[in-house]
Amino acid sequence: MPNYYSSDNVIEEFYKALAGEDIARLSRVHIPRSDVFYVRAAIKANTGVDYTLDHVERAMFLEGHLPASEVFEPQRKRQWEIEDERRRLEEDDGGSPTGG
Repeated sequence: MPNYYSSDNVIEEFYKALAGEDIARLSRVHIPRSDVFYVRAAIKANTGVDYTLDHVERAMFLEGHLPASEVFEPQRKRQWEIEDERRRLEEDDGGSPTGG
């Protein structure tokens, strides 16, 4: 099975593969749904925060807005999810890593 990859430069990656007639590379490019691009642009316009396409796509999936079949590696937790969970646990334990 080929290794797929996700990039914020998805359009550039797609056209490089296309121009180079690199079918193997072309088949590995993950192109998010247009909704992901629009949501990311809206977030940036409203908050100034520039999330990666992968971050927005994953968040949309976790919130039930995208099916797993349309998400890059839907079963894999991202580092930001792990960090958010750790922070929530620390807050629930009174702010200390040991719970006291």
